[in-house]
Formats: sequence, C-alpha cells, structure tokens
Amino acid sequence: MSKKLPSDTFCVLPFMHAAVNPGGGFRVCCNSNPANNKVLKDDGSGKAYRIFKDDINDVWNSKWYKNIRKEFIDGERPETCQRCFREEDAGIRSPRIGYNEKWYKDNVKVAEEIPLDIRYVDLRLGNLCNLKCRMCNPWSSSMWVKDWNKVTGLAELTPNEPLNSDELDYMEIMKVWPDRKQTGLNFVEIAHTIEEIYLTGGEPTLATSQYALFDYCIENELASNIKLKYNTNLTNIPQKMIDYWSHFKGVQLNCSIDATGDRDRYVRYPSSWPKIVETFDKLLALPNVYIQVHCTVQVLNMCAMSELFDWTRSKGIPDKDIYLNILNHPEMYNIRSLPKELKQLAEQNLQPYLDIPKVADCIKYMWSEDWYEKRWKEFVDFNTKTDDLQKGNLLDVAPEFKPYV
Repeated sequence: MSKKLPSDTFCVLPFMHAAVNPGGGFRVCCNSNPANNKVLKDDGSGKAYRIFKDDINDVWNSKWYKNIRKEFIDGERPETCQRCFREEDAGIRSPRIGYNEKWYKDNVKVAEEIPLDIRYVDLRLGNLCNLKCRMCNPWSSSMWVKDWNKVTGLAELTPNEPLNSDELDYMEIMKVWPDRKQTGLNFVEIAHTIEEIYLTGGEPTLATSQYALFDYCIENELASNIKLKYNTNLTNIPQKMIDYWSHFKGVQLNCSIDATGDRDRYVRYPSSWPKIVETFDKLLALPNVYIQVHCTVQVLNMCAMSELFDWTRSKGIPDKDIYLNILNHPEMYNIRSLPKELKQLAEQNLQPYLDIPKVADCIKYMWSEDWYEKRWKEFVDFNTKTDDLQKGNLLDVAPEFKPYV
C-alpha cells in the first residue's frame, strides 16, 4: 500500500469498484450481507438500481453510495459489511484487508462524491448453472429452482414459503438481463478505466453474453490492459472462450474445488470428479492462465480438507495459490456449527498443513463460537431431504458424521 488508510475500518471498494449480483442489481461487493447490500434508488421506493435498467452515472453517486463512502471515511462499520469485521474480530484476515492492499493506490479518489472511475468490476452473469451445490440456492443456481420448494422451511437457508410468482419471474429475468441494451451501454461507459473484470454466476463459462463485452474490448484495443478473473466449477470450458483469453492481459481461474472424489460430487452435485481432474490438467497447460484453487470451507469438508491439500500438492499447485473462503451463510454449513468432537478431529487432521494460508485462521474461526445447538438439527434435516432428491447419502461420503446424524 502506498499511503495510509483514511480510517481503521476503511474499505477501498466503494471508491473504485462496481459489483452486480446474479439478478443484475448493484451491490457494494460480493462479501456484503445479502439482506441489506442492494444499492437503493434515491427516489425512496426501496427498489435497487439495476445494470440493465439504470444509468451507472446515477448509481455511482447515489445517496446510498455516498453514505457508505462516508461511513468508511469516518471509521464506522457499515451494517452490510459485517462479514469482514466479524472475521477480523475473530483474529483472521478478512477480504477487506486484501482489497485494500491490492487496490488502495495514490490515484484513488476518496470523498463522498467522486468521478466515475471504476477499475474493478464484479459481474455475476445471471444464475445459469449446471450444478446444485449443497450450500447454494436458486438465486445463484438455476439448477436449484425446480427443487427449492421441496426443501422449504427446513432450515434458515430456505424460506418459510415456496417461491412465489414474483420470485419465479425474477428467476426468468436472471436469464436475459446480461443481453439487454442498457447493460452494454453501462459497460461501454466504464470500459476505458477497467483493469480487472471478475466473472462469476451461476457458472460464468455458460454465459455467452460475455463475448459481446470481449468483442468491444478487443475492437477498442482495451483488452491488453484488462485482466479477466473467473470463478468456475470446471465442468464447462469451451474452446471459444479459451481463444478469447489470448487477447487479454491475463486470465486468472479460481477453480471451485471443495473436496475430492465422491465427497466433491456430494457437495457440488452432480459434478464428476474424473471430469474435473481432466479439465484441471488441461487448464494447467495453457499459457497466460494463472490457476488458483478456491475452497469453500464448510461443515461438509472441514474434516477432509487434508485430502484436498494432498491432491493440490500432487498437481504442483503452490500452497500460496490455495484460497480458503470461510462460508458464513447459510449458518448451518458454517464450521462453527460442527460438534465439538468433529472440531477436534478437523484440527488434528490439519496440523500438517498449517503453513497453507488461512488454515490456522479457519481453525481459530471454527472454535470462536459454538453454534451446534443453534444449527445442527437444521443441517441434518436439510441434508436428509436433499439426499432423497439427489439420491445421495451423507454417511457414505462423510462417515465421521455417523455419531451425530
């Protein structure tokens, strides 16, 4: 970092970053609380600005944006940003710290109202996905829409009522907004200052709308200044996409891998572990592509992460390129919800891997609170029902759970 932060709670993102959720709505960032992270319109309607309807110039200096900038400048903790502060209070490194180290530069303007100068864009290109991960939901995966009502009310993850007609209409909007005219106009408005585009979904490699954005960057000689970053489940990497990548400054693939073998398929149903390995090996051989393994640390894999680390090392992935993302929501999958004995087992299994970044932080976070009584029954009920839907068996892939199920 080249200069001192304006306050101890400061986060640089609202000053140089735009984030769009799978429904096309603007939000402060992907780590913010989904319950209150929408950038609300100035008209008092309670509606959120959307990239396919609203001019980004109106969004950028809206009352909502100016207020959250003021809170960060004044050293406050914005309510929507509690995930990062919760992790820091537990003694671990939060995403906020990493963002500040990477993006807080001398030329970032810090004020409540600032010129439109967006360097980093996070685009969730709808909810189109081909997997139905246990910890996911229909707002992030189209694969969950059909079965969501079958697990209604089983846990804090699920609503008390089935998806209503408005919510189902919203799911349909997710499929088409990236192709709408205003989306393209907003991208053109900011393209000349962009340094990095983060593409995720859903599964972003399924979203063909990105090709129009790529064409614009290439035709206007911007691509060589832009880094692309993906979160991908490795089930679909078309050759057309790989061909586009060669035009850009660089490509980073955050490969979402939470476990190996049958446990991987259970967590990220219906993925195929042999197919994941085949695709991973292919990507490792590509020039101009930087590979990281991103693991969502949760109840289902905390006791088996040692197996994943053995696999990454066998593939030659440096420990520094393993990113551990502690799952906060839904709380029933949060590692604080594990029984005491499974926490002890997880800590024991991870002792040989403490040099991997954030492993020690995960252990510390796991022990920082006890949510077993609060969430364990929900975890069991939800996975039992989901096992029925997906023809799975929790104890086949996680036998350590047997005394607690």
